[in-house]
Amino acid sequence: MVLLGTLINIFEPYLPVIIIKTFRYGKFASEGKSALVTNVELPKSYFKHFYLTSAFIYSPIAIYEIVRVFILHGEVSDWHKAILNISCGSERVATISALRVVIATVLLVLQVFRRFHDTHFVSVFSKSATINLGHYLVGMAYYPAVFLIIFSEAPKFAIPFSNDQSNVHLHHLGIMEMCAIILFLWAWYHQYVTSKILGNLRKNTKGDVVSQSYKIPEGDWFNYLSSPHSVAEIIMYTALTLLLANNTGWWYVYAWVLSNQVETILLSHWWYQSHFKNFPVTRKALIPFIY
Repeated sequence: MVLLGTLINIFEPYLPVIIIKTFRYGKFASEGKSALVTNVELPKSYFKHFYLTSAFIYSPIAIYEIVRVFILHGEVSDWHKAILNISCGSERVATISALRVVIATVLLVLQVFRRFHDTHFVSVFSKSATINLGHYLVGMAYYPAVFLIIFSEAPKFAIPFSNDQSNVHLHHLGIMEMCAIILFLWAWYHQYVTSKILGNLRKNTKGDVVSQSYKIPEGDWFNYLSSPHSVAEIIMYTALTLLLANNTGWWYVYAWVLSNQVETILLSHWWYQSHFKNFPVTRKALIPFIY
């Protein structure tokens, strides 16, 4: 993702359309045409599928497992162990406490359900906006992969582990855990607010969709940033990283989110600057007042 982003930013004029379109989608999609790409592009509204499956299939499974294993002190399901051994290796070591696994899982599930609500009841997808088939397949696999990575180094799901490590003790809730929860919920709330602002740009006061055009959003974090919903995503995953820093696999998730969201933020910022002459010059891409 980092390599593709660098190629597009520097060498875009010289790249084939099929390469550009795998990274550019939605409002900043490439206008070039490729027969192969056209055949594998899908409506951007298919983003809904990511959260539909995650909210009603993968999230319930994750919650069921943490309750059964960590709260009710049951054993890990054989099928779950088998999937973890195949996808993450059989020599996994428990590096995260049960408390942190539970907190991270609950926060991620909270995000999944809110994004389900956003994509189904708040966002208004342009009928002309598309995503590449590759984006769609990665999106469908993303949340199950993230849940697996969280569990891959959790006590009981990986060995060896200590009995104390596998028990959820609320008195172990320290400053780091509290900071992670507060940081996550702060960004979670503002992502919801900014998503509503974006959705309302295409609705009238009654909530009816009346437009498919793009406009300059105003209010909340939009007063400082071009894509605050994407910045909020980075902050939320930073909060999760405070909890899961000892999990080796988690750093791949964090690197993926950083590279993906930063590239999206920059492309969006440049798109607004090139399409709106009255775009506020004080509005930054990534860091308020700085960059």
